[in-house]
Amino acid sequence: MDKKYLQEKLDTLRSKYLESDAGEQLAKKFDDAHLSKKMVKIKQKLVSLEMERCQKQIEHRDVSKIDRKISEQKLLFEKCCNER
Repeated sequence: MDKKYLQEKLDTLRSKYLESDAGEQLAKKFDDAHLSKKMVKIKQKLVSLEMERCQKQIEHRDVSKIDRKISEQKLLFEKCCNER
């Protein structure tokens, strides 16, 4: 892969997830919250799914199944946060 392409891809992902207003609001919401064991496990699962998704994108494979799993885990995480 081209180094320039990867750098552009990383910049795009950073702007999408780290610099967006939704990301800032979500970060503020959970900054002070103590995460339960269940929430920590969900976060770890999300990280592993995101890594798998990136690997499949690099290999130019279909990521639709992983996207569904990621969205399910995010909804589960939000539900756990709202219960607290």
